[in-house]
Order: sequence, then structure tokens, then C-alpha cells
Amino acid sequence: MKMRTSFIKKLLHPTRYTLHPIPYTLYLLLVTCLLLLLSSCASPKAYIDKTAMRQIIWPGPPERPRIQYLWSLTHISTRVEGRKQGLIDFIIGNVSEDITDPRTSNVLMRPYGVFHDSKEKLYITDPGAYRVTVVDMKTAEVLNIFGAGKEEFLFPVGIVVDLNGRIYVSDSELRKVFVFNEKGKYLFQFEGDFKRPSCMAIDTKNSRIYLSDTIEHRIYIYSFEGKRLGSLGTPGSLPGELNYPTHMFVDNDGILYVTDAMNFRVQMFDEKGILLGSMGSLGDDYSNLDKPKGIAVDSEGNIYVVDSIKDTVKLFNRKGEFLMFLGTKGRKYGDFYLPSGIFIDNKNTIYVADTYNMRVQAFQYIKGE
Repeated sequence: MKMRTSFIKKLLHPTRYTLHPIPYTLYLLLVTCLLLLLSSCASPKAYIDKTAMRQIIWPGPPERPRIQYLWSLTHISTRVEGRKQGLIDFIIGNVSEDITDPRTSNVLMRPYGVFHDSKEKLYITDPGAYRVTVVDMKTAEVLNIFGAGKEEFLFPVGIVVDLNGRIYVSDSELRKVFVFNEKGKYLFQFEGDFKRPSCMAIDTKNSRIYLSDTIEHRIYIYSFEGKRLGSLGTPGSLPGELNYPTHMFVDNDGILYVTDAMNFRVQMFDEKGILLGSMGSLGDDYSNLDKPKGIAVDSEGNIYVVDSIKDTVKLFNRKGEFLMFLGTKGRKYGDFYLPSGIFIDNKNTIYVADTYNMRVQAFQYIKGE
């Protein structure tokens, strides 16, 4: 360590430590190489804004608090192995932002899907930036995935991660589902053709993945290896039928919750695809669903539905009875503007893709007594 420090000092002050001063051009070259070495070791970092952490609660007094605000994520770094950078950008450890290419943006553009795994990694699909962003919540280090091999993403929306760290990404425009390892290396893609693959849900208990094909009004079932196992749903509005299904979630009991978007409801299916029930309808009451998108379930069985047009998240109990709502339209902490995806981890932390506020917000469910 002392030898390295001494070497750096000699580079920064050559005339002080050498009998024969280093030529200026050689000196600049040596310093540049040193900075290149140092910057290449630095990891990109995300900024987690905790300014209002635990300062906002729902519902307000005098009701007992059920949910509290934690943080928001807007700013990320976009340095990723394999993408070209200028020399100066590489030296200082940044990627210059090209406004003509959203992929180089240092902020989330249009976050849509979210997922959080047991290793404290947050996964975000960002179709506005044509990329998937992975944030290590312990270190704030960032990995960006821009596509599979030579095929760049066009509209990545759905994302899940299995227990082995494999990342599954659905791209609605490419009409494909790609699989990557935990370092972002492309592995393979799902078999079969799709019209509009949208969101996914992972059933860890039964080792399978559900994929909604929105235009087909169908949900496909896949193995972790990408083999199609079957499907459920047919077009229509009757119980068990689907009309533009989008988001999904599987709870700890293996029950599948499906956002049946244009039927303005949520339907629940068991492991065998048998309909268990439904909740929601179109209307202006708080209990109605106008433009349902993301859906998730906490450890107590409460159901969270993102009502995008209403700029809110609505909570229901196991019976489908409306309990409360989270957030209103706006740009302050805890507000939403056309939110999309939602995910709840095993600690009851709630992650919401606040799409047109260009951020992901996190909340904490406070368990009842």
C-alpha cells in the first residue's frame, strides 16, 4: 500500500521526486493511464433518496398507520461493459448523456416493471430508455442490460428473477422473452410465438413462470428453462375469461392474481388454473378499477392494485373488500403520475414503478396486531 501511495505521489509531483524531470507529454500519458486504471475499478452507483423516509404515513390520523413511505430512486449510472465511452468520460468514471439516445440517460426514463429478490437486488424495466436496470440495494451498484447479444431491447416491460439469479425479461415490441444470468449475460429465450408478451409472475413453489400475451387474451405457463407447459384463459368477459390481461403476481400459496385490464377486474386462479374468484368493476367509486395495471399481495393476504388513471394504489382484503388507497396524483414524495408495476417482497416492502414521475418509490406495510 505504501509503495502504491509513493508511486502516485511521484506521478502527481514528478519534479519533486525525480532527479531528471519526466517529459511533460510522458507525464500526462502516465497520469492518464493511472486515472484510467483507478476509474475502471470504480463501480456505477445509484442514488437512493431517503429525504422523507418514514415521514409520510397512510392512512392519516386518527386512523392507525398501515403504510409508511421509505424512499425513491430516480438517478442511476449507465456505465456498462461493452458500450463505448469517450476517453475523458472513462477517466472520470462517467458516461456523457446523449439526449438523442435515452440509453445513455443517468436517470430512469419510463420505469414500468419492478422486481426485488432475496439478495437485495432491485430490477427495473425501463422501456423509455430501452434497457433493464439492476440496482444492488446494499451497495447501490448498478448493472444495465441493453439487449440480448446483438439484439437490443425495444420495449422491455416484464421482469422476474428465479432463485438461481436468472433474469427473465419480456419485450413487447420484439415479441420475445429473454433469459440472462445474474451478471446480465444472455443465455436463451422462451420457445413459441407471441403477439404482445407483457408481464410475468414467478411461481417459485411450483417452479414455473406465467407470461401474459395481452393481445391473445391468454396467459402462458413456462418452465424455468423456457419450455411452454400450457396456458389458461380465453377471450371474453365471463368468469375465467380474459380481456387484455397485463400484470400478474403469485402469492406464497401459489395463487395467481391477474389484472384483467379491459374487464376492469382482478381474477384469481389456483395452481391448476381453476378460477377462485374475482374482484373489481368499472366505476367512479374508490372500490372500482378504472385502468388497473400492477398487482401484488403482502404477507397478510392484502391485495394491492395499481389504478394507473387514478394515480393511486388501491388496497383490498382477501375477500375483495376495499380497505384504503395509497398516494394521489402529483410529484411530491408518495404521489404518483400514471404508475405501472408493483412488487412486494418477503419483508412487506412495496415497490411501485411511478412511470411518468420517472422514479421507483418504496413503501413499508406495517403489520396489524
